[in-house]
Amino acid sequence: MTRTIALSKDLPAASNKATPHTLKDFNLTSIPFCQIDNLAPAGSVSSSVNDLSKWVLMQLDEGMSAGKQVIPRKVIRQTRYPHSIMGNGSTIFNKGHFALYGLGVELEEYDGREIVSHTGGVNGFVSSVTMIPEEKLGIVILTNTDQNELFEALKWEIMDAYLGLPYRNYSGVFWKGSQNYLATAKKKDSAWMDSVSLHLRTELPLATYTGSYSNGVYGNMQVVLENGELRMKFSHHPNMYAKLESLGGNRFYATFSDPEFSKAIFPFQVENQQVKSVVVKVADFIEFNPYEFTRN
Repeated sequence: MTRTIALSKDLPAASNKATPHTLKDFNLTSIPFCQIDNLAPAGSVSSSVNDLSKWVLMQLDEGMSAGKQVIPRKVIRQTRYPHSIMGNGSTIFNKGHFALYGLGVELEEYDGREIVSHTGGVNGFVSSVTMIPEEKLGIVILTNTDQNELFEALKWEIMDAYLGLPYRNYSGVFWKGSQNYLATAKKKDSAWMDSVSLHLRTELPLATYTGSYSNGVYGNMQVVLENGELRMKFSHHPNMYAKLESLGGNRFYATFSDPEFSKAIFPFQVENQQVKSVVVKVADFIEFNPYEFTRN
């Protein structure tokens, strides 16, 4: 594949493309291409190893490509100038001395060398680009599932091999961690589904929770009652909803119709038998922070 597509809306009709995958009920499942052109600068570009290799080579040559200065050297250097502190840079097998953030790139130390890198992901895909400028080494990892640790483990394996460091089996370490995480998640989901199966009573009649809600950041959301089932419908995600199943009281187990958003517990705040708000949480991959929607 030797081409780059700039907008996600053009990807479904493109030839020779990878299909996105995620976990649905803990099984790897293909999902539709998501429409993310509203955040195009952050991840709508679909590219290939061939094109990304040219980008990395240009970066390693401080803006030079095919003998031409296509990006000013000072611009490249400015992107690698630290602007934020992330930590001390220690990794599993390495004691680093800094972890900083430039302009769109992470800066850290590994085996006495500066690493310039960044990872990224959208629905069904995760990737990483890593550079060691003083070694003229660039590593591009592309994967078509957002539920893997290979994209991180592989870059460390390649760096260790290139730098002549001992084999540390990063893949095995990351795999064990991901399996432990999945086991914990399965156990937690099973426990919540057991609670759902008890059909625990809500504090108020289901219709009481319905209505219009809003959040200052997201916008509007509706809670509706359809065929005896509560559903949340989101103004900016018209093709998606969250099914709400009672955990008793004012808590519900929410399952999103889009598996990318996962499952979570949504608590409603009630005062004097009146619903005031609800806290909505999606998968960390989408958004780490919870959002409180206030009833209108």
